[in-house]
Amino acid sequence: MDAMKLVMCAVSAVALDLCILVMIISAYREKKAGTKSWQHTTGNMELASQDMIFPLGCDEVLIGRHASADIRLPDLSVSRYHAMLTVSEGVWTITDIGSKSGVYVNGCLVMQSILRENDVISLGNKKLIFRRRRDQVVR
Repeated sequence: MDAMKLVMCAVSAVALDLCILVMIISAYREKKAGTKSWQHTTGNMELASQDMIFPLGCDEVLIGRHASADIRLPDLSVSRYHAMLTVSEGVWTITDIGSKSGVYVNGCLVMQSILRENDVISLGNKKLIFRRRRDQVVR
């Protein structure tokens, strides 16, 4: 009888291990699919300055001088809360949110503008290039 309990316990442990393995594989596949979906939605874009690269990792990105900004540009020519980047169905838009010096896209002052790859965004004295991310390829 003890041998039977031992066998049943071993079978239960193996079944539990298999369930955990299936859950881990499913979570990995879901994460990979979610990453591909997010990168498709965002176009896998980033903002690049001369010395920094800012990956665009969410659907709303606040740019400004304030410490709470998602992309912080510590320059007095940049307003505390200068601009907002948003993405919807793969289309990125930049909106001036009341800055003092304005938002320029390719040299033109805008209140709101759809962004295209390699657009140059000027916020105060700072210039950022909107480009496709170069550091990773998702398969």
